[in-house]
Amino acid sequence: MRARQRHLNPTAVGATAVFDARFGLTMADGAAVDTWSNRTGTNNATQSTSTLRPIYRATGGNANQPAVQFDGVDDRLIHAISITVAPNLIMAIAKRTGGGNPTALASFTPPNTANFSAIYTRWVTTDNWGFSPGSSGQSVLNQYKICSAVPANTNTASSSTTMWTNGANETTVTGSRYAGDAQDRRVLGAQEQVPSGGLLVGSISQVIAIPANVSAALRRRLEKAAGFSFKIACS
Repeated sequence: MRARQRHLNPTAVGATAVFDARFGLTMADGAAVDTWSNRTGTNNATQSTSTLRPIYRATGGNANQPAVQFDGVDDRLIHAISITVAPNLIMAIAKRTGGGNPTALASFTPPNTANFSAIYTRWVTTDNWGFSPGSSGQSVLNQYKICSAVPANTNTASSSTTMWTNGANETTVTGSRYAGDAQDRRVLGAQEQVPSGGLLVGSISQVIAIPANVSAALRRRLEKAAGFSFKIACS
């Protein structure tokens, strides 16, 4: 079972985004990341402006695995992946090392619409999930976590999103999940491509997005596969 979990291929279940620092980056430790290859074969995450590029860390992730480090000032990687259906699953392996709240790990949306799906280290509408010290039952700074979110529907004005940390159900958030429709929210390490806030101070090792109705059993398999690979305890 563990071997199957470890090698579970997200693309086999219809993922449109599989960014994995172990496989999608071939560069020296400390190099700026201009392209993070999508393991699906299309829609890589890129940054054409050199000053906005995050840094590759060959052993910066959990269990000395690779990671991409974002400075929380202006670093972000742009992609072209839209998610137009819900429910859907977004999952990330990441940690926060500083900065304010909320900060986003990954965002997927069609441009200029309110159909906005993202994983935050803390949501605008609640303190009950994320990497914020002092939040009830939550993780602390400098710990890698498996973060998963399943938006219930596409009506962001009244939608609910169920979130998990390391496989444990943390909370369900209800309310608006976007700050307007003027920005293109298809980006890693930030909330939007031209951010006014919400940038990540920390590192990401993996991001998976599946635009489909994902069963609880499949979500658990993906989380356990990630936990096994990155040596993170997963419920």
